[in-house]
Amino acid sequence: MSPEDLLRKLKTLLDSRPPQEALAAFRGFKAACPQDQHELLEAGFSLYASGQLELSVERLIIVALIHGIRTAAGWQEKARDALAVEGKVVVAPIGYGYQDVFRFLGPFRKKAIAKVEYELRDLQRLHKDSDLVVMAHSFGTYIVSKILQDAPDIRIKRLLLCGSIIPTAYRWDLLPHEFNKQHCVNEVGTRDIWPVIARVASFGYGESGSFGFKTSRVSDRFFDYGHSDFFTEDHFKNFWRPFILNGQVVTSSWDSKRPTPSWAVSVLGSVPMAKGLLMLPTLSVFGWGLYWVSMRMLDWFAS
Repeated sequence: MSPEDLLRKLKTLLDSRPPQEALAAFRGFKAACPQDQHELLEAGFSLYASGQLELSVERLIIVALIHGIRTAAGWQEKARDALAVEGKVVVAPIGYGYQDVFRFLGPFRKKAIAKVEYELRDLQRLHKDSDLVVMAHSFGTYIVSKILQDAPDIRIKRLLLCGSIIPTAYRWDLLPHEFNKQHCVNEVGTRDIWPVIARVASFGYGESGSFGFKTSRVSDRFFDYGHSDFFTEDHFKNFWRPFILNGQVVTSSWDSKRPTPSWAVSVLGSVPMAKGLLMLPTLSVFGWGLYWVSMRMLDWFAS
């Protein structure tokens, strides 16, 4: 608990008691607190008694969770249960319907972006004088990247990305509202190849969820994870909650010991998108040919 939260809790207690009971209430509260907090509490009580204990109103934190494609997003409910704090943190899962692979790879993305945009705008309208925190996964990160560019009225206090498919060359410095490493965290799964595949297979996507952004505006945090391994109670508690509450970016132990990306992922990551599109039919034909040969061999062995 921060010093300000402790003093706010003390003030709330004293405000609820008649003046003649304030001293007794303070002594009971102090006795229940650790010894290293007593000096602060005594100073706070002195200020309260003289009418000088003024604390800023604590702002409500609204956490918007934005999922990826082809998912029922069950992780959103798990995250809501793990992260919500009564009277302090409200968690709001946001959906945009089932986004199939055809829409993901094609140009039909505006409907999903528009849905999330008005949901975020509505959250701000419903919770005035609150701080908006956005946590997005996979295709949800792409949606947020577009909203950041095109909707300056949506003020995001803190942003957390995981499984990101935002291009690594994304211009954070040109956004209407500035981000820095305390305001934006990109969680990278070193076993996650899907951002690389997304970049090669279509347009507008990038591999930041596989390699990181490598920019001064974003804190890249690496984990020994695949594309959707971030959604555990331990991860929510140890890494997401501190970031939500006070912007604390807890270091991952995997940052310093992560291996060099595999040869296959590195090569695929360097393939231009246009060449990737040309490669897909070739790979499909090769895969079908391999399947056909395998079936013929099975028939031959069976006969």
